Amino acid sequence: MQVHPGVKKVYNALKLYIPQGSSLIVAVSGGADSMALADGVAQLANEGYCQPHVLHVEHGLRGAEALADAELVRKFCEAKGLPFTCVHVKVKEYAELHKLSVEEAARKLRYAALEAQAKELKAEYILTAHHSDDQAETVLLKLLRGAGTEGLSGMQVRSGRILRPLLHLTREHLENYCQLQGITYCYDSSNDDVHYTRNKIRRELLPYLESNYNPAVKKALVQSAEILREDDACLNQMAQEKFNVLANCNEIGVVLDVRKWQEVPAALRKRILRQAYFLAGGKELGYRHTEALDVLCLRKTSGKYLQLPQKMLGFYKRGKLSIQQADDGGTDDEGKR
Repeated sequence: MQVHPGVKKVYNALKLYIPQGSSLIVAVSGGADSMALADGVAQLANEGYCQPHVLHVEHGLRGAEALADAELVRKFCEAKGLPFTCVHVKVKEYAELHKLSVEEAARKLRYAALEAQAKELKAEYILTAHHSDDQAETVLLKLLRGAGTEGLSGMQVRSGRILRPLLHLTREHLENYCQLQGITYCYDSSNDDVHYTRNKIRRELLPYLESNYNPAVKKALVQSAEILREDDACLNQMAQEKFNVLANCNEIGVVLDVRKWQEVPAALRKRILRQAYFLAGGKELGYRHTEALDVLCLRKTSGKYLQLPQKMLGFYKRGKLSIQQADDGGTDDEGKR
């Protein structure tokens, strides 16, 4: 029987990026994109290509509608012979406790559930149904927040054990796949709520840009992300090589030789500083503190130190920058010791 090109395109994307024989946790919300993912993976499983287990995360935000979505996914998995687990989380409570937006709290809890399931079942990969429209939205969101090349590179097909095999396909393509395959999917009503930033970008900003500036703006954003990803990888490699020359790691932290710091290109300097910070035990280093560390090295004022996030300290003395855990007697953002 001849396979429709739209169906084959999904099948080929999955086979291209999913390693044969791998065990998978498949994130399925019940929307068209994730149902297309689940259906394609079920086909591969029937061929003995992989061993999937579907996980549905119910966020506790939409009441009966969300429970209906979970039931739709469960019945689909039952019909396809896919192992299924539903995990219930409390997003609002988590957001309030950790002072996060509902969007960020939902993302953290969702990935925590996926990682926990992968650990429990010893799965090698976690599959999500992100597609190229998601990529365009992500790049635009990062741009509005002032991200650098890493953020503007968007999502990758593989990040650790996270696989996004449908990242190069459009939302429209995946919806058409569901229609061709006769797959029922649900629609999350919260996607219409423009109170959430991503929804506002999807519903208002991107359509405005398409109507008034570039009808192919999504494609342009995705292409820009691909270019920036290549540039970022190149710069990171160059920074790593320079870091290996300048850095000395010890039991206290990381020490950089910055006597000729002004001769190092700025793009490499910022990467070297962030790498030293992370290697010394830091978790997050934003634009302001990265710039402040760079200035600390350029000014060459011995005895100068800088308080950094996560109780870290940057200290300059005689051509050396030390990045380490701060002692208990820390002070303001900048000062002298």
